[in-house]
Amino acid sequence: MIAAIVKPGEKIAATTELVEIYANEAGAVYQCDRKNRLMLFFNGTLNVLKVDTFLRLRKVVASIDLQQMAANPSRSSDYEIVSVCGCDRCFILSLTELHALRDLLAGAKFTLELNRLLHECLTPLET
Repeated sequence: MIAAIVKPGEKIAATTELVEIYANEAGAVYQCDRKNRLMLFFNGTLNVLKVDTFLRLRKVVASIDLQQMAANPSRSSDYEIVSVCGCDRCFILSLTELHALRDLLAGAKFTLELNRLLHECLTPLET
């Protein structure tokens, strides 16, 4: 796992050029075309993920019922443990962190999907 300290909105200076896909106050998602990886900067760490791992993480985070978590008075519902195959990191997140991560992952997924659709529409058909 790669760890780096970067503020959302800043460009990461590295040997490979990273493109910022989406950023909010909680973090950012970068794309590395050279290695075909997405880099999730969240809670002060940079996690390098394959695209399928990123999509699995988004799906797992989106499936967590935040309303039920907020309504449950037991201490065990204060945090959620999120782990997906292919990711070196196990996330232990509070309700507010889960909400921020959900927004970050959903925004990045939307941007990637929009980019795919635009590329599909603007690329001439090969005959």
